[in-house]
Amino acid sequence: MEQQSKKSGMDPRMTIIVMVLVFVVPVGMAIVLHSIGDGFKTVSTTNWGNLVTPVRPIANFSTTTIDNKKFDREMLNGKWTMFYIDSAGCNESCFNNLYTVRQSRLGMGGEKDRVQRVMLLVDDGNNSQLEKVIEEHQGMNIIRLDKATMKEVLNNFEFEGLKSANTAQRIYFIDPLGNLMMHFESDISPRGVVKDLERLLKYSRIG
Repeated sequence: MEQQSKKSGMDPRMTIIVMVLVFVVPVGMAIVLHSIGDGFKTVSTTNWGNLVTPVRPIANFSTTTIDNKKFDREMLNGKWTMFYIDSAGCNESCFNNLYTVRQSRLGMGGEKDRVQRVMLLVDDGNNSQLEKVIEEHQGMNIIRLDKATMKEVLNNFEFEGLKSANTAQRIYFIDPLGNLMMHFESDISPRGVVKDLERLLKYSRIG
């Protein structure tokens, strides 16, 4: 009897167990990994800012900076641009946001030259406040636009259900092709802006 069992091969009960392991377990693992994978995917792609989808090409414009240097739409190409819109009479939140913009760029270390800063003024504002902005944020391009061009450009920065671009005090990212692709609400943590900017510079093949 013992010899017969050996000749007949594996115990039928073991055969059933092996079949379960081969066919059922992989399916169960696939289901589990799929659900976990979605969770990991969400974490790994988390942004502090809000992605603009689809990206928006910035409307054409040509102007000069407040220190009389030419600045036009083409100068948004080739670099990542941190773009900020506010009154010339910059209030406390305005200065906080400009500080975030400046420090985020500096936080890129050797990569900081891939990033430029632009502030669009929506009015004439307070000259003493503007002088303070210029003093504290050297190297930032500060521009004004004529009324018609201003309206067209600001349309690129409007979002349904959110404050108007000229009062929202948001920080924007424009990619090296001149497309608006991300925005941050006012008084965002500098750490959040740095994290997103680091990720963009790391994986970008342009700018």
